[in-house]
Amino acid sequence: MMRTTLFLILFLFLSASSVEDARRANDAFENGNYQQAVELYQQAIEEDPENAKLYFNLASALHKVGKTEEAMQVYDRFEDLSESAEEQSYASYNQGTMLTEQNKYDEAVEYFREALKKNPNDSDARHNYELALQKQQQQEQQQQQQDQESGQNDQQQNQDQQQQDGNNNEQQDQNQNQQQPQGGQQDQEQQENEQRQPQPQPTEMTPEEAQNILDALKQLERELLENMKKESSETPTTNEKDW
Repeated sequence: MMRTTLFLILFLFLSASSVEDARRANDAFENGNYQQAVELYQQAIEEDPENAKLYFNLASALHKVGKTEEAMQVYDRFEDLSESAEEQSYASYNQGTMLTEQNKYDEAVEYFREALKKNPNDSDARHNYELALQKQQQQEQQQQQQDQESGQNDQQQNQDQQQQDGNNNEQQDQNQNQQQPQGGQQDQEQQENEQRQPQPQPTEMTPEEAQNILDALKQLERELLENMKKESSETPTTNEKDW
């Protein structure tokens, strides 16, 4: 639970009673008119820009109207101007509380730790610091579990995809195997058809044609023998002289 800013607002009212805008801003804040309080605190800061407590109360009012980021910056400005470590710890405490409301436990832990450094006796800061640590650890465990589940889901998806790819490849192989016998059967049928086609048969000759061919061959042989004998008789015999 966020620390109340009532103590610092009353302290400001007592120490700056001459500042009309500050008094009106305090009243607006206490009555729940936070937007009006923001505007009045801003006007008071224009009149007294070095008054640290005006920045603290402005930051508290900004948080009430939902301007958290701006409130964080104004708290930082307050700490720059304040010379009291205890008052600075209040700002760190409130910043940690705002971050806790946003479930930003990592950052909240740092602000509560800073508050304890400036005010070690602050029991509220110590309690919220321990609570933020527990929330931080729980958040980390949940994140680890989510990462693990996400990794398992990714692994399962990869396995399913690999299995699906394997099934697709197996189906393709089956389709190819079914198509191949058809092609082989077609080739076999084509060969059988070619074998069934009539082959050219040798031409049959008459006995007379065969006898004529045989007589021609014999005549050719006789002519060759006669030519060989003639050439042998006409060749002159040469005798070499003895010297």
